[in-house]
Amino acid sequence: MTDLEIAWAAQENATRQIIGDTLKKTGPQINSFLALSGVIEGLASRTNDFTGPTRENLALGTAELDFDIKLSDWVTGAVVLHFDNGSGAIFPTGNSPVFTGIPGTGVDRFTLDRTHILVGDLMQFPIAARFGVETLHFGTSTGVARLDTLSIGTPLTTEVFENRQTAGGLEFAWPTPPLQPLPAPVVVPKVNPLVVAPAVQQIARWLGYVPPPQRAFRPLPVRPPLEPAPFYGSVVAYRGSDSILPNRTKIDDYNATLGFRTNGHCGVPYEQLTSSFVCPWTVDFHVDYDTSVFESRFLHNGYLPFLSQIGRVPGVAASVKSSLGPFAVVGEVNAALRSATFLDGAGIPRHMIPMTWQFSLAYQFDWNPWVTEIGAQGDFISIGYSGSKDMAGVTLLQAGIPTRIGFVPQNRLFLTAGEWVTDGLRVAVEYSANWDYSTNVGGTGKLAHGAFGLLQLNF
Repeated sequence: MTDLEIAWAAQENATRQIIGDTLKKTGPQINSFLALSGVIEGLASRTNDFTGPTRENLALGTAELDFDIKLSDWVTGAVVLHFDNGSGAIFPTGNSPVFTGIPGTGVDRFTLDRTHILVGDLMQFPIAARFGVETLHFGTSTGVARLDTLSIGTPLTTEVFENRQTAGGLEFAWPTPPLQPLPAPVVVPKVNPLVVAPAVQQIARWLGYVPPPQRAFRPLPVRPPLEPAPFYGSVVAYRGSDSILPNRTKIDDYNATLGFRTNGHCGVPYEQLTSSFVCPWTVDFHVDYDTSVFESRFLHNGYLPFLSQIGRVPGVAASVKSSLGPFAVVGEVNAALRSATFLDGAGIPRHMIPMTWQFSLAYQFDWNPWVTEIGAQGDFISIGYSGSKDMAGVTLLQAGIPTRIGFVPQNRLFLTAGEWVTDGLRVAVEYSANWDYSTNVGGTGKLAHGAFGLLQLNF
């Protein structure tokens, strides 16, 4: 009887797995044109800042729904909805303290976060047209922090210069890859979790849990993507705010980027690279230009009372992303091209050239040469260090009281460790340190610490 029960349980579980595998093949497809994905993040933190006491908090870090639209290879688009509790400084609603000045809560709602229409296929033709509400190309930020960095916190480059606008223009990639047969499918080894998942399984067995019999796992062959064109870039136009140029009537702000990407495997088959710390390798370098860096969310909101004095200040960014075997490296420098000159709220003449930079290094455990993105599976660790210049802040008089605004730390450090416990579920912990500017330039000269824990569900 025991043998029959075990065989029956194995057959039942195998049936469930077959059905599950069949459903997985459809992926996130809603219909032939529309696919749904998203993310939910829970964040626990214990932090202190430069002036206040230590605070502990539980928060919903992100709740997002992504709708990907593909009418054909030549016409695609996306709509991203983002949860907002209405208490932020950018979109306050209801009786939030920012909106009314009275402590309270905002109105929960989903807002349009990003959207775009893309007409063209850069794998078949070198030019495509794009329109949407998106983060402009300036440094490494794409507007999706969880895809830009492995850290839970935000590097200073993204915090200061991320610029989201309604923009339209052209993209290009050259030379167009020649028509060729699709690469042969390969069986990619799975990267296994090494810490949290095995520990949970062991504890469950100690508590008496006996997992049902499983079918032997056989990885299915996957077809590698075609190599994209090495040179790429874009030129888009957008209408900046009236706070910088009052009574503007023209679309006269621009953003442009030019990049180069390449990769290699040292002329050695992937099967022989399992212990390599260099190969396979990838490099992606690009330079970005924007006509008005004070259109970024942080600089626009932080210096809003003085924007009419500052006017349009152009900026440039240079960044490189590289992978070397199990390592991933990111370097970036963003800066204004001329000084912003104005009188602050205390009547003090200010001359500032905002600049930020960052460097990060990540390592993938249980790595194999077929891993295309470090930190997207298994276990990883990373360190990120970013800095700023001329961002100590200025003085604003609020009800006659001097208030420091428009500042970020002079330096920021992240130490992060994470694990994808199962497909789509990530846990991570992080220590952060922020160093303020010295007192002789308007800062506090203090060091602030933080500890964070993240639970992220991707679907």
